[in-house]
Formats: sequence, C-alpha cells, structure tokens
Amino acid sequence: MIRLSDGVYTWGYFNTEKKYNFNGFLLSGPGGTVVVDPPTLSRDDEAYYEQLGLRPDLFVITNRNHVRGLDWFLKGTPAPVAMHADEVGQVDIKVDRKLKDGDVLACGLEVVHLPGKSPGEIGLYWRQRRILVIGDAMIAPGGVLKLIPAAKLDDPGRLPSSLRRLRDFDFDMVLLADGDPLLFDARAAVHGFLLTLD
Repeated sequence: MIRLSDGVYTWGYFNTEKKYNFNGFLLSGPGGTVVVDPPTLSRDDEAYYEQLGLRPDLFVITNRNHVRGLDWFLKGTPAPVAMHADEVGQVDIKVDRKLKDGDVLACGLEVVHLPGKSPGEIGLYWRQRRILVIGDAMIAPGGVLKLIPAAKLDDPGRLPSSLRRLRDFDFDMVLLADGDPLLFDARAAVHGFLLTLD
C-alpha cells in the first residue's frame, strides 16, 4: 500500500496482459472509511493495512468487473457492500446497499453515475478533499487518459455524454482503478480529454 495523502491509500498490481496497473483505494476521513474496487493484496500490502488499523465502514464496487479481492476484506471486516442498483444483477456477491446517482456515503463520498461501460458504472466524488475516483469509465495507462476499447463497452455512444458531467465537478486529483493516478492538475487533464470526445 502507498499513502497518497492524508487518509488516501492505494495498492494494486501490474497486469501484464493489459500492461497497466489495477488499483484499489482506501479512503478515510470524518464520517468513516471506505474501500473501493479492492484488488488482491500482497503480503506486504496486508501487513501495511493491518498496521494502519483502519477498518472499512463500507465497500464500494464501481462496476461488475471490480469485485476483485473483496473476499479477503470481508473475512476480516463484515461491512456492507455497495454498488449501483443497475449493476447488482450482474454480480454473484451479496450487495447490501443499492446506490443511485447523488447518494452520499461514508466520509462524504458522493456517487456519480457514469453509464456506458456498463449500466451501473459509477465514480465517487470526495468534495471536501477535491478527489474524483473512477472505475472503468476512464483508464490512465502511464497517466494518460483514455477509454477502454469500444468492444468492452455496453453502450459506447452513451459513455462520452456520461463523462461530460465531470466538467461540473471541482477536483485536483483523479484516482483510477485502471492505470495511474493523476495527482496534480487533474481537472485540466480531464477537461482536455473530454474535448477529444466532442
């Protein structure tokens, strides 16, 4: 695990087939702790996590493909699992909370519905910290924003219009489940990328 900022941690692994990182996030602040899209942890990651002493109040899965290493966390912390209502029927896990656009979760995370890759794809906006968390709505191999291949999108025509919503959010950092995080000037990078979709 790596600490990116106060209460913001990430871990993951390099996928040799896709040639970019698969990442998960641990976000903790006033009002709770949330784990997002957890990949399998290495033994070193597990040791770091145990040393932190943070226990999730909620697990958020941004889309049907990001259940990943959730089982390991649930064995130690039986916290609720949350996904968008439109995604629940596409996974074989118990979902305790069905999310919708605008829901506010532990530590102030706001649900942003971004359909296109799949019907219930979501992002999370941490307004107080000016952080945006993205599942598969965008990826960033080498820190360069792009979309996953069109063949992997349920509705390729819908995703660009979903992403244009991000112009309304004010953020400094983007944490991506696939690729590398954008830690500086992220809003300008996202706005520039969105121009390529117009």
